[in-house]
Amino acid sequence: MTIEHANAFPKKSFFIQMFTKDISLEDSILDLIDNSIDGLIRTEHLSLSSISEGIFRKGGQLHKPISGLPEIAVDYSQDQVVIKDNCGGIEYQYALREAFNFGHSTDFKPGYLGVYGIGLKRALFKIGNRFQITSRTTSTGFTCDLNVRDWLLKENSLEDWRIPLSPIGSANKKSSAGTLIIIKELHNEVKLRLYDKTFGNELAKAIEKTYAFFLDKYVRVQVNGSHVKPYEIPVGVPKGGHASSEKFEKEGVLVRIYATLARPDEDGRLPMESAGWYIICNGRVVLPADKSTASGWDVAPMPQFHSKYRAFLGFVFFESEDPLRLPWTTTKRDLNKESSIYLYVKGRMATAARPVISFCNKKYPQDRDEEPIEREISKEVKAIFLGELASRRPTVFNAPLPEKTISRTTTRVQYDAENLDLDKVRKHLRRPRMGAGAIGKYTFHDFLKREGLK
Repeated sequence: MTIEHANAFPKKSFFIQMFTKDISLEDSILDLIDNSIDGLIRTEHLSLSSISEGIFRKGGQLHKPISGLPEIAVDYSQDQVVIKDNCGGIEYQYALREAFNFGHSTDFKPGYLGVYGIGLKRALFKIGNRFQITSRTTSTGFTCDLNVRDWLLKENSLEDWRIPLSPIGSANKKSSAGTLIIIKELHNEVKLRLYDKTFGNELAKAIEKTYAFFLDKYVRVQVNGSHVKPYEIPVGVPKGGHASSEKFEKEGVLVRIYATLARPDEDGRLPMESAGWYIICNGRVVLPADKSTASGWDVAPMPQFHSKYRAFLGFVFFESEDPLRLPWTTTKRDLNKESSIYLYVKGRMATAARPVISFCNKKYPQDRDEEPIEREISKEVKAIFLGELASRRPTVFNAPLPEKTISRTTTRVQYDAENLDLDKVRKHLRRPRMGAGAIGKYTFHDFLKREGLK
């Protein structure tokens, strides 16, 4: 019996179309920033523990002033997208063996943010038809200039999938070691996004939230010359109380869970935008201020998110030396909701959140005779940094009553009345503009007089 082999070679055009179909332009640029940050982690020999130390350390920078931190500059126009950094660069041999692979070899040790081995390539192909890369470390360097249209024409064998690289000299000094990526011949849909005047602001917001725990600690990022500051999360804790807090390890992943209250701003307000769960994988924020079923809202025993929960803040930090164990998707801006580690942690999140949810419910009871004391407690929430939460043993959220509780002499009285009856009162009193509140107050005092109680 004769056996012949069918040609199962992948087609480049089909592969790239499917490869880039479900990723946004913002996510593509974030992948390129990930590439720069992983370069910094490699060249600085940063460990996961040292990154965690920086996240939970009070204050801003970890080792040096902000002005001396490595920089990643994102610049774009209608003609090109440019990513430039001085984060240490990519070794020539690493580029040959790994950087341009679609996926990683079995013996490869992934980076802390670069997980699946597709981000860099997917971003390049997503944005344009030609890219140039120049990268230098303190020991080696390389360049790459690829016309994607020409590259797509050759696919007779797996040899045709290779990307041409040329070795160049190393960086003269450590501060100049880095990578320059220039993407030209932009795709039409990319040009349309870049033409949108709101894109720059949307990109900056995505960067400030995604790298909230990296920016101005390890690296500075600029977008078209503007410095992107880290997103400020208003972490707080009740005066004299503490947050829900626990730390454990499962399936090779270190997990930290915190649930607490946000601190009010200078005007005493609690912005809705910052409320919800923050899910963080190896320092990268996967879900910021999430209020959806993805983080357990509206899934028993958690309620649907409501404006009365605007004071709620929850954090889940997943950390692993093997980032493939973490519950993030390939875009790293969503969760793998079927991940066994996340399914387990989701229940623990609800447990940590319940006492905070109960506190918020008490602030806004449906039927109340007096101002809830929880509102007074909320006004006294003090600012706290994550390190203070992390230093505690496992705790359950607690908000003790103030030592000196002011005894109120008044109570708000509320009830419904028919509009026709209110109009009768206005007509009888000859006060057609009299408000419902004033009518209620008048009739209440009138009752006290008639009954001889006043």
